[in-house]
Amino acid sequence: MRDLTDCSFVSRTVSALLLASACAGGGCALSTADGGTPGVAGEAAPTTQRTAAAATQASRTPAGYTPLFNGRDLSGWTASGDPAAWTVADGEIRVGDAGNGGWLRTNKTYRDFDLMLDFNVPEGGNSGVGLRGSSGGDPAFTGFEVQIFDNFGQEPDLRSCGSVYEAIPAESMAVNKPGEWNTYRIRLVGDTLNVWLNGVQIHDNEKLDDRGFYRNESQPLPLNTRATTGYIALQDHGDAVRFRNITIRDLSIDPEPEGMVHLINGMDAGEPAGWFAEDNATWTVEDGNTLVGRDGPGHLFTDDDTFTDFELRGLVKVNERGNSGIYIRVHPNPDMVWPVGYGYEAQIDNHDPNNLTGAIYDMCPVQTNPGTRDNAWFDYRIRFEGDRVRTWINSVPMADCERSDFAEGGFAVQGHHPGNVIMFRDLRVKRLGE
Repeated sequence: MRDLTDCSFVSRTVSALLLASACAGGGCALSTADGGTPGVAGEAAPTTQRTAAAATQASRTPAGYTPLFNGRDLSGWTASGDPAAWTVADGEIRVGDAGNGGWLRTNKTYRDFDLMLDFNVPEGGNSGVGLRGSSGGDPAFTGFEVQIFDNFGQEPDLRSCGSVYEAIPAESMAVNKPGEWNTYRIRLVGDTLNVWLNGVQIHDNEKLDDRGFYRNESQPLPLNTRATTGYIALQDHGDAVRFRNITIRDLSIDPEPEGMVHLINGMDAGEPAGWFAEDNATWTVEDGNTLVGRDGPGHLFTDDDTFTDFELRGLVKVNERGNSGIYIRVHPNPDMVWPVGYGYEAQIDNHDPNNLTGAIYDMCPVQTNPGTRDNAWFDYRIRFEGDRVRTWINSVPMADCERSDFAEGGFAVQGHHPGNVIMFRDLRVKRLGE
């Protein structure tokens, strides 16, 4: 454990306790000796001033950070449960109708970031901060959760405040007494996690490795198989938890642009809404946002075939020795003897040395090995502008070439062979130039 601060929330001396009492209304900032908040070695620490003068209790945003919560309403957030269960008062997000709100997530995804927020947990209360979670399913397991829990004075375990839930215990217990405000700083870059709670570093360059399970140890769910990008979310676990001063510095190499539109929107008349299937694969939507294709050969096409210039992003997972592809600027092939679509295929195959994941099949090879694995999620980014098509896997550039074969079309996904299982999650698109 590294204690990066001498502030009142951490120090157990009598004078610090007196200072904490004086700052109980939120007027004191966690600070280092130079007046900043805890930083990472080799970079300047962000500075913040959290004052109680304003009725909203809102703070000035630290330099380089962007507010995720405006202190007035829930603009930019979406609830997985009853939206009315989440309320805003006095510059805080509050769990009002406890137990009915589910998760409250950002409308934008984040891969790498530095996140700061305050939370206040009641006696015995439970909540959490979901990171890299998906729009459907449980963010604690589609991504992972940094736990919020009333564990004051206890030894940390896999479910304690500050722990990566069911995966990595916090190094120490730094949560304040129930009813007092706490401050998280969470820095996630690639597979490396650093977390400070009330100025105490409780995760020091932890790796998102093969640790982790779903609910119990008999159901392993390694962190390194989960989503590599996703939403930030707050949990309603049935307790009146409060949040404020939620700010972020997006460290992603390729931050998500505004205006992305989801392509997976549940089922309609036995098929994924907005799509139609051809051939022998079967397609379902599960957990609200995961498109699952089983067996094959076969393809699933979007109804909309008017895409020219666009950016497409989504999470992908294929089973052992699986094979698939994302077709772009595509139309169905009228020749049912060979029903592969007319268009380009962004390849999904972790084993074909000539057409690895990220390649434009038989047209544009990858520039480097994508490092993707069967049965592990990765994120795909495809951008088509004019004749130039580019791909990225987990933010790493893969293919980059000029092709003028097809100027317009829709999207399709492929079920390749019997026994094949392909999954797409949070598949979304933005038309360029609009």
